Amino acid sequence: MTSVPFLLAQSIKVTNWLTPVWIISLGVAIGFALVLLMMLKIVVCQRITGINSVTEKPGLRIGLGLLSGLVYLGLLLGFFYWRVGARIFDSAFAMPMGFAVLFCMLIGFGVWNLVARRMIGETWGLFQEGFLGWVNKVCIAMTVFAILGLVLAQFNGFGLIKFVDAPMELVDSLKRLPFTGVFEQEFQLPGVNENDSGTPVEVNFDGQELQFVTVQSNRRLEMAAAPMDKDLPAAYIMDLPARDEPIMIRQRLDGRGPIPLEAVESLYFRNTGNSESVANVKLTWAIAPIYQEVSAIPGIAILVVVTYLLYLILATMCPKVYAIAHSTFKTEVNQPLFLLVMILGGLFIVGSIYVPYNTFGEDIKMYKDSGLTLIRVLAIFLAIWAASKSVAEEIEGRTALTVLSKPVGRRQFILGKFTGIAMAIAVMFIVLGLWFFVWTSYKPIYDYQEASKGLCEWPQCFQEAYYVIPGVFLCFLEVLIFVAICVAISTRFGILANFLICFSVYVLGHLTPLLVQSSFAAFEPVVVFGQLIAIVFPVLNHFDVQAAINTNSPVPMSYIGWSIIYTALYGSMAMLLALVLFEDRDLA
Repeated sequence: MTSVPFLLAQSIKVTNWLTPVWIISLGVAIGFALVLLMMLKIVVCQRITGINSVTEKPGLRIGLGLLSGLVYLGLLLGFFYWRVGARIFDSAFAMPMGFAVLFCMLIGFGVWNLVARRMIGETWGLFQEGFLGWVNKVCIAMTVFAILGLVLAQFNGFGLIKFVDAPMELVDSLKRLPFTGVFEQEFQLPGVNENDSGTPVEVNFDGQELQFVTVQSNRRLEMAAAPMDKDLPAAYIMDLPARDEPIMIRQRLDGRGPIPLEAVESLYFRNTGNSESVANVKLTWAIAPIYQEVSAIPGIAILVVVTYLLYLILATMCPKVYAIAHSTFKTEVNQPLFLLVMILGGLFIVGSIYVPYNTFGEDIKMYKDSGLTLIRVLAIFLAIWAASKSVAEEIEGRTALTVLSKPVGRRQFILGKFTGIAMAIAVMFIVLGLWFFVWTSYKPIYDYQEASKGLCEWPQCFQEAYYVIPGVFLCFLEVLIFVAICVAISTRFGILANFLICFSVYVLGHLTPLLVQSSFAAFEPVVVFGQLIAIVFPVLNHFDVQAAINTNSPVPMSYIGWSIIYTALYGSMAMLLALVLFEDRDLA
């Protein structure tokens, strides 16, 4: 590797640091490309007579919306069945299927509003302004980074810097992703004589992508990756005893195992019993791309498309709520405080890398926990400030009365304020979350250098950084609850009371498990207080991923799903309280 005395000198450390960032950027770039194709499709459909007039006919709109939702749901279920097979009907998939039905029906009805005749000329305005304007900047920046990484790798970084060492190998692994997964076959083998070379079972996998093979049989078997004739060495034939539990054979990276690191079309099995001893065999094998990190790219791309689609559907299905939300969002993001909070958060994330935590080699765990806590606290502070300025001061300054004099109801006003503040908070999480991902990827490299452990490879950097994304999302869900609480409080009180109440909710919400445990004490007032706190205040520990960080474990998708449901339920109650408090508020 060339050594150049420049700030951006080509270095394997820089490549290992930025390769995880490039993978995420590639996912964002693919998602952004799909969004552009989606926008082109919407613009074309808006000009097709018949399609653009569906929203003008309520009965036809309901029927086609339901039909479209069912079509989307069928396609999604077909994809899931292709990937996981009959396991889609297991109880573990009940929650994802519930979200899938809700989302597909929402898209099914929403797309007809997007292609309506009245949206001609307005769709691109929605795409370029407000919340999506900020998201566009982030997507364009990451798309440029992904393209630049490909170009620099082709020319060896021009001797200066490379973001990724071998991007085409990662792209090849991405292409193989649809053909990976867990596959099963069940068959029977009759007993054979010793001269039989084995019964071939078609598998068609690449030995480099093979993770493991499991064999379960009621008879003793022999297995090989080639016909078991006299020319095949005995070392390449595996003896598999009869067991009630599957026997697992893991693929060896050095290629010295029974299955070679090359394309394998069939595995050969031989029943060592007599002709009457039929063997019932269940064969399972798992295939994963050579670079398994690319499995994150489709999820990132889908998340980008869903973000754009949900925003556009909100704008078309709830135009009055969207108008207030759009105005609130522009007001909040243009405040100097918003930019100041973003800068302070970014500086703290970078500076915390060099802080010695004295954790005996586990500094990255403290770094991730402190970074997530910082983003959460800054976002809650911004939510309190925005709600107080946008709701309380508009009520006191009679601005709300002017808005409500137009064809806008009180419910639409409150929901619009909540949505606008939530979008401002979402922008903050997107920017600081990606910034936090970038520097979490660098933290292992810095720790290895400080501890003289040598070079940290990029897969480990990716693993440490990728596990941060669910934590950032859970923090965002927690802040959404505070946005709803802040809006409810702001309908009656000013900023000082908002700060005091939200601070109390934050403290008691994180102490709820301890208070509930103490309720088992014999002192009756403690029991009553603990139960009251558990019912009234949100359990904010649900959004804390400290346990996953300490064990270097990914956050299960089911856990994220239940957190979304909890946020929706508690946020809905807080918004109902806000509507009740604002309904009889005297604005004059």
